[in-house]
Order: sequence, then C-alpha cells, then structure tokens
Amino acid sequence: MEMTAAQSLRYKLTYAGHAAGEQRLLLEPRSGGVRLTLEAQVELPLPKTRQRWESELDAEGLPRRYRERVEGGGTRVMEVEFSREDGLVTVSQGKEDLAIPYLSEMHDPLSLILAIGELDLEVGEVETFQLVGGRAYVERLPDQSLKQAGDAEEKPVRVYRLRPGLSLLYFDEKDYPVRLTQKVGEHVFEAELVEVQRLEFGARAEKGRGERVRVVAGEPEGGAHNPSRRRRRRKRYG
Repeated sequence: MEMTAAQSLRYKLTYAGHAAGEQRLLLEPRSGGVRLTLEAQVELPLPKTRQRWESELDAEGLPRRYRERVEGGGTRVMEVEFSREDGLVTVSQGKEDLAIPYLSEMHDPLSLILAIGELDLEVGEVETFQLVGGRAYVERLPDQSLKQAGDAEEKPVRVYRLRPGLSLLYFDEKDYPVRLTQKVGEHVFEAELVEVQRLEFGARAEKGRGERVRVVAGEPEGGAHNPSRRRRRRKRYG
C-alpha cells in the first residue's frame, strides 16, 4: 500500500445483506511512522454504535499507542500504550490500568490489518501475531476474484482467514484491504471498499474549522504485487 501521502478509504457496511452503515479509514504518514484512524457508524446489528479507533505506528509498523471509543448501548473507552523500551504494555479502561510485559512484537486491531497485507504466505501457511488479548492466527487461503466498485471486470485478490473469530480479509495486488467479512450472530457482517481518496499534504476535513480537503487522486497508487517478496515484509513508514 502506498504510504507517501494521506489517504481516506471509504467502506460500505452490510449485515445479512442489508445496508448497515459506513466507515472510513484514514492513513496519515507522520515523521517516523503513520497514524491510522477508523471512524464508523454501524446501524446493524443492533444496538446502533458509533466507533472511533486510532493507532499510532512507528517506522516498522508496530503500534506505540492505540485508542478505542465505542458509543451505543453505553460507552466503552480503551487506551493502550506500547513501550518496547520499557518492556511494558499499559491498558487503561475507565479507572483501571493493567500492565503486562512486552515480550515480543505486539499489534492492535488496526496495525494488524496492515501487517496482514504485508504477508507473503503460501496457500495453507499460517502466521501468528501477538495481540494484547492473546494470539491471532492468520491462514492464507486460495486467491479469489472480486469485482470492486468502479471496476468493469473482476480482479484477483489474496484471501486470509483470521482466527479466533473466523474473519476473512481480502487484499488487492496493491495491498489495499478491499473487503472484510465476519460472522456476527446468525448472519455475516461485511465491509467493502468503495472509494480511495488521496489527500493533499496530509490534510483532513475537520468540522468547525472550515478546512477543505483537496482530492488529488481517486485511485490508490503503488507498484504491482511482487511475488518474490519475503514471508513478512518489513515496510518502513516515515
């Protein structure tokens, strides 16, 4: 995925085949890293929720800080600070703080998506990632073809199965996460990429500030998928 300019990825959400809201993932290159911000309005399944996730990554794509706020049927807030220097991960939820040792590379939900996109596994191979709440196992499945928004024809995508949770993640040849599906209750929740906007000078629209975002490109940029890349590429940000 091209990371030299800020980008906004817009997804439509569906649940059991019905419209379920929208989410946007903003990628902002920073000095020595990148910041990811996901904002979502989820209408199904009930209760409706408003979600905001933020992740600040270092140059190696590993999180320094992660924040999560979910409103709907109550409010849940969580903050996580990753300190490789001190060997500690501090999790804050309300008035409670929990410190756990940082023993190996760890990810949050947003940094994990970028890390999976950088994998180069053969079909059937499995990669393990360490999260705050345990491990995630990512298995490469056979490639599929998808017709994405704005495309006249189907294009090949790489498919990964994520456990626990049995989610499926689909990436195009430029490593963009173009689709996510997950079984929620008796039905399937799905996020499908419908638009990529490249933002000039890392600008973003903020309500009340009159700031205008200029879209300088409507399609993602970047080189084609390189079949000779390593099992897990280490792309540097910033």
